[in-house]
Amino acid sequence: MEKTTIELLPLEGCNLFRFGTNEKEILTILGEADEMEAFEEEGISSAIWYYDELGMSLFFDKLDAGEMILSGIEMEENDLNLSGKKLFGKGIAAIQKIGKDLQLGEEDMEKEEWGETRLSYEEKMIDFYFDENDKLVSISWGME
Repeated sequence: MEKTTIELLPLEGCNLFRFGTNEKEILTILGEADEMEAFEEEGISSAIWYYDELGMSLFFDKLDAGEMILSGIEMEENDLNLSGKKLFGKGIAAIQKIGKDLQLGEEDMEKEEWGETRLSYEEKMIDFYFDENDKLVSISWGME
C-alpha cells in the first residue's frame, strides 16, 4: 500500500479500518506486515504488526471467541490528520490547541523515563509523544 493521508478517528480507528476489524480484513487492506510479534500476558493473547513503510504499528487482542481484533494503532512521522488538521510537525502547544478546539477532553502530560513527553486525552484514548525538541514523534490511540 502506498503512503496516503490517514484520518485519525478517536475511539473508532482510522479512515482505512476500524477498531474491532479482524486480522484477515487487515491483511486484505494492508497486506503482510513487515514484522509480527505475538505474546500472552495474564491469560490475554495479543499481537503487534509492524508496517515499517507506513510508520504504523497495529495492536490486536484475542476475543473469547478466538478471533484477534484490532484494538490500537500507533503511527510515527506520517501524513496523519485529526478532523482535517495535520498533526506531525507540530509542537506540544499546537497539539494542545487542536485538543481544545476539538474538545478532546481533559489532558494529562508527563515526562516518560525514556525522555519523551506524553500528552494524553484519556477520554478519547489518544497519546501524543514529543521528543526533547518539542517535536511530535508518535501518536497512539485505541478503543475502550
